[in-house]
Amino acid sequence: MNETKFTGKAAVYQKSRPTYADGLFAVLGSVFADVSAGTVADVGAGTGILTAQLLAHGVGTVFAVEPNDEMRAAAERTCAAWPGFVSVRGTAEATGLPAGSVDAVTAAQAFHWFDAARFRAECRRILRPQGRVLIAYNHRVESPLVQANAALNAQFCPAFTGFSGGTHQKPDRIRSFFREGACEEHSFANPFTMDEEGFLARNFSSSYAPRPGDAAYAAYCDAVRALFARFAENGRVSMPYETHLWMGEP
Repeated sequence: MNETKFTGKAAVYQKSRPTYADGLFAVLGSVFADVSAGTVADVGAGTGILTAQLLAHGVGTVFAVEPNDEMRAAAERTCAAWPGFVSVRGTAEATGLPAGSVDAVTAAQAFHWFDAARFRAECRRILRPQGRVLIAYNHRVESPLVQANAALNAQFCPAFTGFSGGTHQKPDRIRSFFREGACEEHSFANPFTMDEEGFLARNFSSSYAPRPGDAAYAAYCDAVRALFARFAENGRVSMPYETHLWMGEP
């Protein structure tokens, strides 16, 4: 992954991205005998959205592993109040954590950026025996709004290949990461409503979205605002998300 891909987007990313459905954290009970004593490496932690939720749901120690300095600094500001929070400058393929040091590895909205084979090897290295990997995505559920948003991105964003790198259309890449027969899947509804500025921020938080100064920036901004106006009710749009979780042994 290009470590600078989200440079300049930390603030808009942090304020516009949805959190993960509560059902994801209920599954933690099958991973830890005692959640409060559990240790997690949250890899590709970004601004700490999942990190904060893990800590809030009682996980004892969370190593937030993130290569981008700006994104990692945002996570530090968000999560510093929890004594179990540890910020780590590292990558999915080289976390810098000691061997056999964690009970679980999480990767939220990030797996498509990783070298899967090297990430698998790193998970095996840092996990304790019977440790689990949890790969989570907030996926948009197909709807007229989602379809129109995808078409708009395809028009203005040359790097757009589908939401979340197209992972929803290619789940086998995630399933094949896990040992055969060792992957559980869970889906949880996670609708997300936004006002106009939130909808604009959500679109601009994506890596493929134009940045200020880019030739397409103003036109994309106008198109996103027009899309919001088309679908808004009472000043808000509802984006139908679901949190999808793959969990098992790598």
